[in-house]
Amino acid sequence: MVSKKALTRDARGRALRVYTLDDGTQWTVEQASNKLNAKWKRKDTSIHMMRGRLNKSSNPEVVFAKPNKTRPRTILTKTEEDTAREMMNLALKSI
Repeated sequence: MVSKKALTRDARGRALRVYTLDDGTQWTVEQASNKLNAKWKRKDTSIHMMRGRLNKSSNPEVVFAKPNKTRPRTILTKTEEDTAREMMNLALKSI
């Protein structure tokens, strides 16, 4: 799958970890993340997700599986009843 030799150093000269999958291919986290983005035509996959997949499994089907959509975090909204209750508690504390 990888036509050129896998890099073992980054631009600063620090060592990069090279993961070997069951089919014999060698991947760095960044290369695997780029491959996953290209395969599923997505741009929101993170390097953290890919590192987790490479640490967890060496099966290429698992590593390059389609990413799950995650639900965005929601902020709980206050209702009028909640603010009224807070005001009542504050008033009762000050008496």
